[in-house]
Amino acid sequence: MWKDPIVEEIHTIREKIALECNYDLKQIIARLKKKEKEHMDRVVHQTGQRIGKKGA
Repeated sequence: MWKDPIVEEIHTIREKIALECNYDLKQIIARLKKKEKEHMDRVVHQTGQRIGKKGA
């Protein structure tokens, strides 16, 4: 079966993050929320509008 290299990369990164958080869902979510705050200029609301200001 053919494997998509991009999907494989995502699986590898997901596993790395889970391992760093000891497979604890609460830690994974906390890490995600922290990253969202650090990169608000990259967060997109469900309406398609950016939440943060560019360069913030």
